[in-house]
Amino acid sequence: MGKIQKLDWGMIEWLYEPEEGFMDNMRVGISTMLPGTVQPRHIHCGDEQLMYVISGHGRQRIGEEESVLEKGCIYHISTGMAHESINDGEEPIVKLLISIPALTAVPKVRMNEAERVRKQESIDKQEFLRDTVKELFRSMLAPLKMPLAIFDSERKLVYKSKDYPEYCKNICRIDEDLENCPLIRKKNFWFPPYYEGASAYVCEHGLWVYALPIVADGEFLGYIKAGHVRTGERKGDETEEGLPYNVPDSTVTGIVQIIHKLSEAICNHYQLCQMQVALQHNVRVLSDRKKEEEMLQESLKTTQDQAFNLQINQHFLFNTLNTIAGLAVKEEAMQTYQAVGDLSQLLRYTLRTSSYFVTLGEEIEYLKNYTNLQRLRFGKRLEVEYMISSLLLQEKVPFNFLQPVAENSFKHGFKNKKGKMKLSVRAEREENRIKLTVIDNGEGIEAETLKALREKIENGCAEHGTAMVVRKLESLYGGSFGYQVDSSEEGTAVVIYIPIEERRNADETGFTG
Repeated sequence: MGKIQKLDWGMIEWLYEPEEGFMDNMRVGISTMLPGTVQPRHIHCGDEQLMYVISGHGRQRIGEEESVLEKGCIYHISTGMAHESINDGEEPIVKLLISIPALTAVPKVRMNEAERVRKQESIDKQEFLRDTVKELFRSMLAPLKMPLAIFDSERKLVYKSKDYPEYCKNICRIDEDLENCPLIRKKNFWFPPYYEGASAYVCEHGLWVYALPIVADGEFLGYIKAGHVRTGERKGDETEEGLPYNVPDSTVTGIVQIIHKLSEAICNHYQLCQMQVALQHNVRVLSDRKKEEEMLQESLKTTQDQAFNLQINQHFLFNTLNTIAGLAVKEEAMQTYQAVGDLSQLLRYTLRTSSYFVTLGEEIEYLKNYTNLQRLRFGKRLEVEYMISSLLLQEKVPFNFLQPVAENSFKHGFKNKKGKMKLSVRAEREENRIKLTVIDNGEGIEAETLKALREKIENGCAEHGTAMVVRKLESLYGGSFGYQVDSSEEGTAVVIYIPIEERRNADETGFTG
């Protein structure tokens, strides 16, 4: 029997938890939501969750999408997504829960032109931290929707998010002044030798904040404070209304993981900039320009290779899934066995990649695993067709950008479909672009709804799956991609254009988006 964590709405039995000091690993557990309980609307931060409903019946909302919770359902909640659920049935809702830290790799900070030609003999730490956080905000911080603040070495605020709990806004007015929060107002002091682990603090209302110093090679650059979550170890007035619900341990682990990765990214970039300063000094004293360039490139490559090397052990996850599959066979639950098997293949692809780009062939295989799971649900009613140019299979495309598009066909297009359901996925080359088309024969989108959808895509609404795909493409390609949605009574077609040459340039820079 694993560790039991009691929550407002039920409990989680953690079947697998990472060993102490291995925060990169994920957690696997069995979640039980009691009849008549509610998970109020909350923003997921710290981790991504994949859930498979084993038994029970209820309702939920992820972002703006409502859905039914019932046996055999699989759903995914990304970090930054709003979520709420209710068990309106007469039996507990039991789910297999797989929690993956929101960040499993150290984000890369793109070096700007000023840093590439840096000529000063030292780095202004306050200026460096401000510039680095600006870059991280665009590529990493904004999508997380996590309460977080960053301070420089003089304890001056450099960055704060807008995603603090409504409770903190109502009770402490944290949105008016960050220092209205007593845990933010408390000034932390770190002295050498610096302890580089996170410290935890709890306020009188039972909310926890985690503080972590940013230390690069023994040099104090600043610190991060994040959290504002209520854990199972509740403190304060037990009857106080409006408190956020107590979060799973996996969320706390994810938050601590994020601030560690964020600190590591800043430190890596600081060390890289220090290397750049040293290299520029050497360049000025070398007369052989060819030798100067070779030393610079080799030194930068070595630093980047060492700074961003991360491996994730996935063995435990698949052992756990194999165990569950074995139990299904023993209980003669063959449909559950098939679902767990397909889910394993889906996860294997998701967890093995640490790149922001994969080949089109790999992305299509991933999509096929997803549609295989849908075939278990719809049987012969579902017909899936793939028409992919073999000349494009080795071209690089963004990781996991097609599955959310196909998922919309099942959520919306086929929602009330009575007859044959058809899904067509095509890929072809048009000059220097890859044209990808996903077509369904669903009920189509009404004109007003289609207009609203296009506005959400244009505005980058973070709670809409389609808009999140567009935002991913925009971060990687800027304005050099295309995304079109057309619909009629006969179905819906989504067309995506990816610039091949622009993609290669983005890949070479290492920009994460």
